[in-house]
Amino acid sequence: MWKKSLSIIGIVGALLIVAGLIFNPELLAKFSSIAAFRSEWTVVKMHLIRYYLIIIGVIIVLGFFIIRQLPAENRPKQLLLGLSVIGIAICIGAVIFSPSFVEKYFSPAKFLADDKLVRLLDYQLMIISFSCLLIFISLVIYRKKFLPSRRWYSLVILLIGSAGIYFFIVQITYLKTKYPTNIMLKPHEYKKVVELLLGQDILLSDFEPRSTLKVNHKKIYKAKYPVIDINVHLSSFFQTEYDRKVLAPENLLKSMDSVGIRIIINTDVEGQKLDEVLNRYARKYPGRFINFWPTGFPPGINTDERLASLSEELERAIKMGAAGEGELWKHLGLKAKDVSGKIIPVDDPRIDPLWAKAGELGVPILWHMGDPAPMFQPVDRFNERYIELRRYTEWSFYGPQFPSRETILKGRENVLRKHPQTIFIGCHMGWNSDDLSYASYLLDTYPNYFLDISTTLSELGRQPYTTRRFFIKYQDRILFGTDGGSLFGVKGWTVEKFYQAHFEFLETENEYIDYPMQGAINQGSWKIYGINLPDSILQKVYYKNAEKILKIKIN
Repeated sequence: MWKKSLSIIGIVGALLIVAGLIFNPELLAKFSSIAAFRSEWTVVKMHLIRYYLIIIGVIIVLGFFIIRQLPAENRPKQLLLGLSVIGIAICIGAVIFSPSFVEKYFSPAKFLADDKLVRLLDYQLMIISFSCLLIFISLVIYRKKFLPSRRWYSLVILLIGSAGIYFFIVQITYLKTKYPTNIMLKPHEYKKVVELLLGQDILLSDFEPRSTLKVNHKKIYKAKYPVIDINVHLSSFFQTEYDRKVLAPENLLKSMDSVGIRIIINTDVEGQKLDEVLNRYARKYPGRFINFWPTGFPPGINTDERLASLSEELERAIKMGAAGEGELWKHLGLKAKDVSGKIIPVDDPRIDPLWAKAGELGVPILWHMGDPAPMFQPVDRFNERYIELRRYTEWSFYGPQFPSRETILKGRENVLRKHPQTIFIGCHMGWNSDDLSYASYLLDTYPNYFLDISTTLSELGRQPYTTRRFFIKYQDRILFGTDGGSLFGVKGWTVEKFYQAHFEFLETENEYIDYPMQGAINQGSWKIYGINLPDSILQKVYYKNAEKILKIKIN
């Protein structure tokens, strides 16, 4: 009986090895009926399955030959120990096949998207958990069946020992990678957990201080002059049902009129065709809405053919009725990769035709390039955007898989220098609102460079004196923008309240002002102060600078 069972086990092991050797992605890709095996992600998964089949098969075959040489009366004991060995081998394989190892050796183009790497990490945890469970069950059965004289506490010791080894492996493979700031295996940090449990401390995310400061605030209900908002998202794929109701043109126009917004520049065509968006807004309400064409750089693969077609794509969009390019998304230089698997640099020559075409057509490029400095720093107790980055982990670009912020900034300079005839608008103050001296250098050096203030009240408003001097000096180069759209209505920030906070910052000397991005998504943990711009500068920021760039005249 045992002899026949062993033979079957040996055959199964041999078949696993054969399956792992034969059924490779290259072979399967030849069959048109399973063309899915040509995808990068499927190739990686197929490689992993193959190697696990081979590893398990080799262990089974070796175990078959070893067990055959041992006394037959010990077969149950030998099989249980054999199962433990298989579990150990699977666990070792899972530890070795980390996401970085798999991407380096199993991915032909070495350009797995971030979400795929996270899924590999989850697979790794699942396989480690399965193998450790297999080892534990085998050892428990072995102990109860073949070591009956042992006392009950030996089982407890086995349980505690197995749990300790399991959590150690999970820490070094999974927790350390997915949660780099975790306190596992850091005994000196346990005091914080105890204090939290005893109510002597609170979570940072629960900290909501209520100020006792009493200051007078001048209320601003409507902008002092007509406003052109250069950066609004009216068609984003992440809109809620509430957003769609608020952003319906009939409803939005009422809100715009109530606060003094004359024109909105829509920088979205997400999930819709340009023609549909133009029909809904710009063509139906001329003089109130203008649409830009947001060239997309997906975080995955961008073929050379796709890159070569960008200039023609822009020209078609302009002929259809778009008035500019943007918001050109931050994936360029950060996540967008070419067919070789390399991240496409900001100043890649393959993008030059797009920049040149915009200059030739005389339309501006609204450019979201990079992100704030904290997004490129470790997400730890020293990061002033910690709460925001804990909530939106995908906004962190810290790590070797991303280019440095300095590399991205240098690439932008190269583009500005190479294309002086093209107007570039650095949306979000070019993400240099925390370093206005560098922003000044860019404006002084490149006459074709402009800035919009969207999403930057958090930085500008906490340095009001420096900001006011900056606005006065570069009054002809700064445009009003909000990045509004998807944030309208979040935590009570209606369209009206959203805009009124911007006007309060620009038109008053109010102190300790609430600003939308902090209230809606915890961007920063501070208040801001008004800069009280002179009327002549307010007019330029609100609409005159945008009029010149867009070659329009508000009614």
